Amino acid sequence: MGFDLSNYETVETRLARFWEQYPEGRVETTLMNYDGDSCIVRTVVWKHRDDANPTATGYAHEIHTDRGVNMTSFIENCETSSLGRCLSNMGLAKQGARPSREEMQKVERLGGAPQPTGKTHTPSGAFATPKQIGYIKQLAKDAGMDDLALLEMMQLNLDDDSATLELLRSHEASKIIERLK
Repeated sequence: MGFDLSNYETVETRLARFWEQYPEGRVETTLMNYDGDSCIVRTVVWKHRDDANPTATGYAHEIHTDRGVNMTSFIENCETSSLGRCLSNMGLAKQGARPSREEMQKVERLGGAPQPTGKTHTPSGAFATPKQIGYIKQLAKDAGMDDLALLEMMQLNLDDDSATLELLRSHEASKIIERLK
């Protein structure tokens, strides 16, 4: 293995740091997608529970397996990973150690770092990538659209009044990109 798990801190350590620094903070987790075999969890944190806007968000995806921790607790494992990513996005990870120990244990469970294949696989139902969202924002800006105009265009083209940029699926983002080009 090309990494040492002892070099990565636990999500529990990051969470303790959060509560120490922000005792009036708020943490919310949401099960965004669950199909029986996999799930996606979103975590949102606020430095103060009454803040209008969140400080950071984080997402994680886990798959139910027939062995190991994900045999019995893949949703809980996903929630922990999502929380760890969110706290890292907030800047509460040790410098240069963005992945948590739990995330690196997942890499270890799956047999080490994935080898590049030259192809990108996007599972059906996957959320839009940061690259897709950034591209949509740039195309909208180039077209002179403000946030509200972009939101209205997305909802109209996707025929979904609840569509938002942050929760687009990958295939929906591709459709919006094509429409903006």
